Amino acid sequence: MERDVERNLSSSQFAATLRRIADSIERGEPIRIQVAQKRFTIPTDAELSIEHEAEGGEEELELQLRWRTK
Repeated sequence: MERDVERNLSSSQFAATLRRIADSIERGEPIRIQVAQKRFTIPTDAELSIEHEAEGGEEELELQLRWRTK
């Protein structure tokens, strides 16, 4: 199944989501989240990375969590 969804959030929604993710990571717990009507769980062994891109006068910062489905 392929899926590529991007969801825009308000500042407060974005901060709350980051806070929940950070709290779960610090506690060593899986992260349960819903994006565009799909619920899923990010396992504790997910690969965490930060990516910065700059091109054509635009910059982008991505906080990535990557894992394999079983």
